[in-house]
Amino acid sequence: MTGGLTIYFSQFCHNRLLGGAVGAKQAGIVGGAFGLAIGAIGGVLGGAAMIVGGAVSGVVQIGRGVAAVPQQLIAPRQGKYWNEYDGKWEESDLEAEKKALEGVPEDNSDLLGDVEKDLDDGKKKQDGAPEEVVDMFYYETLDVAPDADKGTIKRKYYKLAKQYHPDKNPGDEEAAQKFKVIAEAYQVLSDDDKRVIYNKEGRDGLQGQNDDEAPKLDPVILFTFLFGSDKFNDITGQLANATSSRVGDSPDIPLTVARQIQKRRVGRLAIKLAERIEGYVNVKKSGGSTDEFVAKWMAEGQDLSTASFGYQMVTTCGKVYNLVSVAHLGSLENGIGLPAMAEWGQAQQARMKTRQGAQKNQMDQLKAGMDMMKLATKYQEQINAAETDEEKEKLQMEMQKAAIEVTLRLLWATNVVDITATLHETCQLVFYDKNADKETREARVEAVKALGETWMNLEPPEGVSGEEKDAAKMYEEAAFAAMLETIKRKDEASHGKA
Repeated sequence: MTGGLTIYFSQFCHNRLLGGAVGAKQAGIVGGAFGLAIGAIGGVLGGAAMIVGGAVSGVVQIGRGVAAVPQQLIAPRQGKYWNEYDGKWEESDLEAEKKALEGVPEDNSDLLGDVEKDLDDGKKKQDGAPEEVVDMFYYETLDVAPDADKGTIKRKYYKLAKQYHPDKNPGDEEAAQKFKVIAEAYQVLSDDDKRVIYNKEGRDGLQGQNDDEAPKLDPVILFTFLFGSDKFNDITGQLANATSSRVGDSPDIPLTVARQIQKRRVGRLAIKLAERIEGYVNVKKSGGSTDEFVAKWMAEGQDLSTASFGYQMVTTCGKVYNLVSVAHLGSLENGIGLPAMAEWGQAQQARMKTRQGAQKNQMDQLKAGMDMMKLATKYQEQINAAETDEEKEKLQMEMQKAAIEVTLRLLWATNVVDITATLHETCQLVFYDKNADKETREARVEAVKALGETWMNLEPPEGVSGEEKDAAKMYEEAAFAAMLETIKRKDEASHGKA
């Protein structure tokens, strides 16, 4: 038996990250309507080759090959940006956006409330519900019925994990233990194979998979990579994964509603970003020193870094801000942002290679295992060829550890695509705001570029564990490639649009 963990991760990567057969073609990253709403264009994580560096060379080649057409050159100078969702050039009006958002619930309960209520009322049932459950512990932990469907289970996990998260309960050992048990319950009940075993045999039946030596997902990492952090709500908004989890990944959310939620998200973020850089912009226009504002951003970034995996989040946001600004400045010069992006990407890739050093062999091994199905097949062949039970057990442990590493890397890259797509659209609204004159708009681009540079160059906070530092290096390249590919595709989408 290869272990339900690997089966679960294989299914997760295919169904959740790649969106299944339909989602992979349409959204490519975050399945269903929310993937389409953030503009996660198909194929962003289409293969290991892109993830391990193909993004940079791809940008270089496309940057050389794309020719600007008249409308593409003219529209940006007229203060318009390309809305890839509606397929047209549009103006940005942050004043109108602010008025439109007045009185609108920030949790989007007016759009999602009915689906959330159905889940909370237990109306969504599992197909082929079990006749008998010998151990109710995990169901009671998540406060769900034994016949609850996966959507209900995921929503309950999301709500309870947020409530007991260590970031919200610092120094509370009881909350920390509760958080850990909640994650354990979710990992069992969201896995079809483990759930069947658990229903029939209870926790004793899972001893072989849940013993102390078996590789396990850190519950804090799992939550952060799935849902992000509340400390970043003013910067990234609620991640698409988190919003989807709130409604149990419900297929009942139409694309129009998902897009409306995403438009609200970027509208709010654009207003907050304009406010964050306003002081810098005013001083920049008057010719004064901007050092005070850079120092303020530095302090803010350092505070954000103290959240669970906050350092990875804030430096990623910094890179996106910086790259979008660079691409925008390139577009203003010649209508094409991609050449400037290629130069930026090559410099960042060189910087990462310099810093990774001793991690190279570990990274190479991980790159080779990006395809989850190939990974499982490889280990299954080795397990079948093993001559002793000890050898088989060792290989099973190695396979589960590799599955966890690959899955977390994909999860993190998924969030990066969401963050990148969202911040890209946010920046367009700020850069093309028709309420600002040309000098102010230009200063805004410089301000966002400076903000990005400040955050992307932050030093890791003191007290960060060695494990987290290793994880940061492990996921940096996947995040970088996913980010660059997303921006490249969005910039490419605006080229040749008449």
